[in-house]
Amino acid sequence: MKGGFRLASLSLVQETQQNLWDATNFREPKKVPVGMEFTYWPFSYAGVTYKEVAHDPQLTAEKYLQFLDDIHLDYTWGMASLPNPYKAFQALGSNSFFLANDQTTVAHNQTADVYMEDDEYDEFSKDPYYFINEILLKRKLPKLDQGRKEAAYGALRQSMLEFRHFDLTNELILQGLAERAVYTLVNAPIVFNSPLKLLFDKVRGMKNTLIDLRRRPDKVRAACAQLLAADKAAIPLKPEDLAKMPGLKVGLTGYHVECFLSGKQFDEFFMKPFLEVCEPYMQAGVKFFLKGEGKFLNTIERYRQTPKGSMIIMLEEDDPFEVHKLVGDWCTLATGISASLLKYGTKQQCIDYVKKCYDTFAPGGGFIFMQDRPLLSANDANPENIIAVYEFANEYGKK
Repeated sequence: MKGGFRLASLSLVQETQQNLWDATNFREPKKVPVGMEFTYWPFSYAGVTYKEVAHDPQLTAEKYLQFLDDIHLDYTWGMASLPNPYKAFQALGSNSFFLANDQTTVAHNQTADVYMEDDEYDEFSKDPYYFINEILLKRKLPKLDQGRKEAAYGALRQSMLEFRHFDLTNELILQGLAERAVYTLVNAPIVFNSPLKLLFDKVRGMKNTLIDLRRRPDKVRAACAQLLAADKAAIPLKPEDLAKMPGLKVGLTGYHVECFLSGKQFDEFFMKPFLEVCEPYMQAGVKFFLKGEGKFLNTIERYRQTPKGSMIIMLEEDDPFEVHKLVGDWCTLATGISASLLKYGTKQQCIDYVKKCYDTFAPGGGFIFMQDRPLLSANDANPENIIAVYEFANEYGKK
């Protein structure tokens, strides 16, 4: 029975791979691939809180995957497990992440984050990752920077125990997804985050980075140049290595600071380094999944600089029908329903919108189905709408 199940799963995965290959190469697949992005929402669907089950990795995984008994998925783009080992960070003295009042969602307390000071850019630029790992990390995790090594070692040990528990839970979740033949789209070890995004997310923070772009742009440029050089040197595989690998190969990039930039800033801090790093891999057959954030319609046509079919773009706030007019013949769109419509719309309104997306985007390929935002918590979507939408999408997308 188990062997037969594995063979069936393998066949379904191969079918999904072929459908994704066809769709992203502008051929109509036998079935439009159907995906979803989610983090903590599955617990609410199962009727439990994360806190209630977190003590038992097996139970956590079972409850997390329970929604798949009712909703069929062909793929997830990549982040399909618990995203944050908050207890491991807390064990090291960080208060940046905590369990929210719903006892399920792990929230980010940005006011508790510790960042580089504005007069430390020169030191940072000498060796960015030394600064991050040896100086900034100890500020962010104060229990590592104690006078007594025994206390620091004890905190580190407790953190590792928490992380081991967290990691085992995610291993079981990923194993369960594989058993259900849910394919992970991002499968190549090529991830591009712009250097400015790293400053924005980890080093200087949102407010400080945007201020720095106005007050000390040359310092920002110097830091980004050093980060880019270090990141390029650390890429594990060369384009020629990936060119030898058969089948669908998908790397990852994403926005955060980028949706706050002017067109000129976007070209300088994202598009130029992105093309410098990633275009050789595109020429070797690698596609890139762009996890979009915010609005970026004003820069979307920049992707015509990439080889046709090399980009799979997940939309968030932009109107997908407007995006399709601009790049629908050049980039695959990962879209199809908004989380707000799933939450507030009627069942029929949701189905009508999905049908319009399929009728507009699916002919000729270049379309895979998913919602526009990750499902984070209990109130992010109406379960009846989700079930109805995914039943419709899975059937309507078949040839």
